Amino acid sequence: MGATTLRILIVCGPFLYGIDARAVQNRRLARTLASTGNVVSVLSLDKDVAGQLGSPQFSDEMEVVRLLPSTTIQTVVRKINLIQSAALNRAAMEFTHNFIYPNSDLLIGALRRRVAEFRPDIAIFIAQPYFIPLLGLQLEHLRGMRKIAFFSDPWPYQTLPSPYSKYALPFAGRYNRCQISRIYSHFDRVLYTNSSAVECMFATYPELERNSNKLAVATHLADDIIETPSKEIAELVRSSVVHVGDLSKERFTPQLKTAMAECINTHGIPFTFIGTVGKNLKHSLEHGEFGSSVSFLGSLPDTFSRYIANIASVNLIVEANLRNSPFLPSKVTDVLTSSDRWVFVSGTRRRPDIGIAPECAVSGICVPHESSAIVNAILAVARSGPVNGDPCIESLRASAIERNRTLAAKFLE
Repeated sequence: MGATTLRILIVCGPFLYGIDARAVQNRRLARTLASTGNVVSVLSLDKDVAGQLGSPQFSDEMEVVRLLPSTTIQTVVRKINLIQSAALNRAAMEFTHNFIYPNSDLLIGALRRRVAEFRPDIAIFIAQPYFIPLLGLQLEHLRGMRKIAFFSDPWPYQTLPSPYSKYALPFAGRYNRCQISRIYSHFDRVLYTNSSAVECMFATYPELERNSNKLAVATHLADDIIETPSKEIAELVRSSVVHVGDLSKERFTPQLKTAMAECINTHGIPFTFIGTVGKNLKHSLEHGEFGSSVSFLGSLPDTFSRYIANIASVNLIVEANLRNSPFLPSKVTDVLTSSDRWVFVSGTRRRPDIGIAPECAVSGICVPHESSAIVNAILAVARSGPVNGDPCIESLRASAIERNRTLAAKFLE
């Protein structure tokens, strides 16, 4: 579309104050689209802050509208759920996302008002939460406005491999199938983060292939706001295998646990985890299985991610042990665009760097969930040469900005 200025509406979940991967990616996309001369407005449907107008994140470019979706169903369930059943709470949330939010007069009204006031050329609906694209179905076909749906992970849940498919509502299967088919028909473009997700959708819903010309892949954006962490954190990660982001119980496999123990006990290589980890890893640490060689730093500002990735001895990226994973770990872009010192553990056996890392980069190592393979890869990367000194932040930032602008263009094609 050349240098034409576009009015772009982004409809998403967490934005201003969220620290999770979804909020981070939403902010990066908005910032990138605005930086290329477009006028961007964000409608953030987030239950954490009620009815408040958020202060502009990007002066003269961004407007964030904060709403409080109704949580009546979930509130009732929590009050009557005397046994504190996680399954019942999950079912209540899924019922709300499937049937309540997509038909909410409050949310539909806010969306229609924003479209009428802002008059966008393009509206981008970002899932998850998955009710966001469903809201887009409520918009009539408007002359001159293109609608784009972006899915960070496939939906509906029944498309996902076990154990993730357990979140699907059994009675909503046919309804969800109808809804995803409507999204493919109603929207002008549908984006996923990786080709495995597209293959997963077509394998589950062959009827979607009639709209395959609308499908495209747009991986996560890299952070172009980079800050330097404290000296203590920097020194810790220089000598560690570093994992940034959520390490859920599905990712902390027995093979990874065995590999960690061997690296620590045989080779003296410590591990540092930044973000959240599952109870199984915490349980192992509490029982002294790793001694004092595992550090938990908790959540840190995402602006540290690329600096940390650049100076880490080894960057560890872990997928669940799935033969054909439709997911793409949220921090993979920050790592692969910042450093060659990475080990990607994946049951899918696909190379993660295609379309993500710079073409001229020396690749890290992608290995399956096999303890010996993980250990050998970590040793190879750790011994590949000296760790980087203090990185040139402007160089890292410039490469991220250039890459993000190229990638964001996929949303506007």
